[in-house]
Amino acid sequence: MRIGFAGVAHSHPFSDARNARLLGADEFAVWDADDHSRRENFGREWSAAPFGTLAELLDWGPDLVIVTPRPRRVVPVVSAVLDRGVACFLNKVPATDRPSLAASDHAVRDRAERFLTTSVLRFAPAVRALAAEVDGADPVAAHVSVRHAIDVFTTAERRWQDDPNDGGGTAISMGLHAWEMLDTVLGRAVTPLGGVCSRIPGDRTISENVMAVHAHASGAVSVSADVVGTGTGEHYEVVIHTASGVHRATLDGTDHYLGLGYLDCMRAVLAMAGGARSPVPWERSRAVIDTTVTAAQLARGRD
Repeated sequence: MRIGFAGVAHSHPFSDARNARLLGADEFAVWDADDHSRRENFGREWSAAPFGTLAELLDWGPDLVIVTPRPRRVVPVVSAVLDRGVACFLNKVPATDRPSLAASDHAVRDRAERFLTTSVLRFAPAVRALAAEVDGADPVAAHVSVRHAIDVFTTAERRWQDDPNDGGGTAISMGLHAWEMLDTVLGRAVTPLGGVCSRIPGDRTISENVMAVHAHASGAVSVSADVVGTGTGEHYEVVIHTASGVHRATLDGTDHYLGLGYLDCMRAVLAMAGGARSPVPWERSRAVIDTTVTAAQLARGRD
């Protein structure tokens, strides 16, 4: 199987290559218009053939293209891949504002069966087990929590990810994980109502360290979310309250590739390369992105 990597802007392409190789993918190629040193590092680490343009990468004949460039390049890259009829996995972040979401919608809508964008946490075994556990129940409240160190995003190489006007900052890049998990478990639309962001004094972030949001889901379900960017490591939790009890999924990242859903996500991506339809409908992914953008705007005090 041939996999093209269109962009290696952050850590996920390296994880994707590791998992794809583990699952049997044997040929890689890479293109990146911005991060040349990362492209070279990726090529050396994964024996990926380098290409100078996206067109050359697509002419190579990939069975699948994993798209992870900087956000401003996402829509034209996705469009070019789907124009070739190639399966496309867009790793986060898919959109950082409403105009980029609208552009993504235009690019994907009629070709969604060949397109997937998701947080890997949608495929985390504990999250999927919680979804099965509460299936058919009537939730009354839900809380989701994300804690992820952001030190790497404040380095010179990755500073763009911490910029709300470029990579989206903590509220977008980490917030997406929260809303993706909640969507997986509840399976219903979530509407943010308000929120706040805060920065730890002296921290190097140019976005925020903390976002807290209040929202509601269809069916009069009260929702709260905390996104915390500080410390070390990763921690994720979803709590669902029903009339009969409390249901919980907790992920601490100790079994990184299996426990956080990386491997199961890649299995689904490789199945698309083999002809399977996208495992997540675009309408559902779009709702998660819309919630992510809305929550960040409200918490930052923007309309």
